[in-house]
Amino acid sequence: MSGLAALCFLLLQTGACGFEILGWFFRGKSLTHEDITERAILNTTVQVCRALALAEGKDFTFPPQPFTAESVAVACGASKSSKSFCKAISLIQRKNWNVDLFRFYSSRHHFDDETFIEGRKIITEGLSAVKASNKRENFEAAREKLGNILHPLQDFYSHSNWVEMGNNLPNPNLIRAGTSIGNIAGKYNVTVCLDEIEKRNA
Repeated sequence: MSGLAALCFLLLQTGACGFEILGWFFRGKSLTHEDITERAILNTTVQVCRALALAEGKDFTFPPQPFTAESVAVACGASKSSKSFCKAISLIQRKNWNVDLFRFYSSRHHFDDETFIEGRKIITEGLSAVKASNKRENFEAAREKLGNILHPLQDFYSHSNWVEMGNNLPNPNLIRAGTSIGNIAGKYNVTVCLDEIEKRNA
């Protein structure tokens, strides 16, 4: 699994049930998109650094919890790069947040109104763009696009009933084009039209 795929996968394992809009402005009990994004980046970076160290026959010491950009940079032997690491995380967070700011009414950017196919298309096409930017060493563009696609990826779990259906693991097909997302509604869930409800209550 590539580092990018691992990042996307780890984003889904934070245990958050919902997100606050404009979380930096209205702080509450739930995690924001920005919180989840930072945690995923830090967790993934630690795992990648550990894997590289082990492959080179070196020891790796995990930084103390909760991870910070500075502690992760030190653990990865890149303490001089902690400022640029913080800046990269901040850019990805900002691009994630911009989806709410500029695409608030776009159902497909939030997996609203059962736009599962369209939402997944944003993620898979965005992932291809991230990989292409990385190949061209245009890392700024890759980070911007990553931030854009992390928002709908996170929203899938908040705006669908994937978790309520008893799924304890992320849906790996969200980042794979040409696959089925799987069941989104429970076997016995029935959607009743408002007209039917009104007829019954008449």
